[in-house]
Amino acid sequence: MFANKGERPTSRLQLTKLSLYHFRNYEQLTLYPDSPIVVLTGENGSGKTNLLEAISLLTPGRGLRAAPLSHLGQNGSTQWAVASRIMVDGEGMELGTGLQAGTESPRRIFLLNGKPLRHQNAWENPLAAIWLTPQMDRLFSESASGRRRFLDRLVMAAYPHHARELAAYDRAMSQRNRLLQTRSHEQVWLTGLESAMARHGVSIAAARNETAHQINLYAQQGMEAFPAVQIKLTCAIADQLDNHAALQVEDWLKHQLATTRALDREKGRSSIGVHKSDFQLTDLKKKLPATLASTGQQKSLLIGLILAHAKLVRDHRGTAPILLLDEPLVHLDEQRRHSLQNILLNFQSTVLITGTDCAPFAPLQGHAQFATLKHGAFLPNI
Repeated sequence: MFANKGERPTSRLQLTKLSLYHFRNYEQLTLYPDSPIVVLTGENGSGKTNLLEAISLLTPGRGLRAAPLSHLGQNGSTQWAVASRIMVDGEGMELGTGLQAGTESPRRIFLLNGKPLRHQNAWENPLAAIWLTPQMDRLFSESASGRRRFLDRLVMAAYPHHARELAAYDRAMSQRNRLLQTRSHEQVWLTGLESAMARHGVSIAAARNETAHQINLYAQQGMEAFPAVQIKLTCAIADQLDNHAALQVEDWLKHQLATTRALDREKGRSSIGVHKSDFQLTDLKKKLPATLASTGQQKSLLIGLILAHAKLVRDHRGTAPILLLDEPLVHLDEQRRHSLQNILLNFQSTVLITGTDCAPFAPLQGHAQFATLKHGAFLPNI
């Protein structure tokens, strides 16, 4: 699935223009990044996270908030849009997304150089993005569902078709759950849905397994002040794939689903599948699981994981991902704050980083573009 490190030459990707129309708190705004690093500052509620979310929607998936499409338009608008210009080794391309107007049921579309993409997750889309948000500070103290979504975003950045597999699996599982409640005697129909769950579920587990394995290769060494980390899946299907061929695992999963129909009908949900998976993150040197670490240590482990993953995506896709860092310095000590900013100076793609004021980003002065937001608009430079 993945190329070996060093096997593919790396191109430099740069975001040179970003335009928002009726998106969140923005009526209209255009940003022209003229530096590889853009520091966005402003009070809470000024629109910093909204701007990062707009960029994240240019990539596969539902963006950094996973919000419903109807929540993205300004004041409920159904005609929001995000447009960008991207340069890859000096060659420009236009990439945009938004809701298609004039239809009975507005749907999201993606445009590459003015033409619709066949599918947002296709390799035609040149852009990948990785993000860190304040909500992720609670990743290891909350439910497994948040960790699964986080893991799947890591997979999608390197393997865009993963989003299709997730959607197909969820559709089959939802239909099976409804059928068990209303027409559980439909054995042939149930078998067909369980076959679809098994097929897509094994593909999902394999992609997660491979991504975790590759991240661990890149994360064996720490990066400056950030520790080496190890990610380990907790997933019955992934465990089966470690010892059996994919087709055998599909048959095993189909059998498990068939034998749990009565239980699942009683519970109203599927009791086995990739929707139950989780993962553990550990400091490789200290053997300290993230679940037992302090808030600052968890943040450090998470950043170490994200930086290793960024290297994986860079080598796999041939271009580094855009890095979206929302309030990343919170919970970091002074040494790690300076270390992170030093690492960003050598990143091979555009980095957007936010904070409430400029002072903590002093090491980036002279190396980054600084902009201040207020009420969905840029304040003039003084």
